[in-house]
Amino acid sequence: METPRTTRRRDFLVNALLGISIVPGFAVAAEFVRRYLVPSMKRHVEELLLTRLPDLPVGESRIFADVHGSDLVAVRLADRDVRIFSSVCPHLGCRVGWDAANNNFLCPCHVGRFDTSGRVIAGPPPAPLTAYTVRLDREAVYVSVPVKEA
Repeated sequence: METPRTTRRRDFLVNALLGISIVPGFAVAAEFVRRYLVPSMKRHVEELLLTRLPDLPVGESRIFADVHGSDLVAVRLADRDVRIFSSVCPHLGCRVGWDAANNNFLCPCHVGRFDTSGRVIAGPPPAPLTAYTVRLDREAVYVSVPVKEA
């Protein structure tokens, strides 16, 4: 049979161990809640070799599907002027293509048009095309795309 004194000591030790183990659990849970409510504003980007410059003639475009999770359209406007945008229209997600005859981008779904800077010039798109940073080397076109985190 236990005495009241050993019961109090055992209860104290059990409660102390329980308290010590609960505090880190709450801290970990609070960190997950904080990350959910306040997402990180940093975007991780990676520069990738997209194509060779001679493979993209002046005045023409090419579609690049699933470049690190991004669908891109690249157009070469002049010798050293290459622009790269998302090929996904911000209106309904249709695929945007280069309209060489009108020198702009065209979304065939609702005839949305974007200029060579990606800004909306006609149609219902609510926002411009997402632009990507381009770097030209002697014979290569590099693009910086966000890395999708799992």
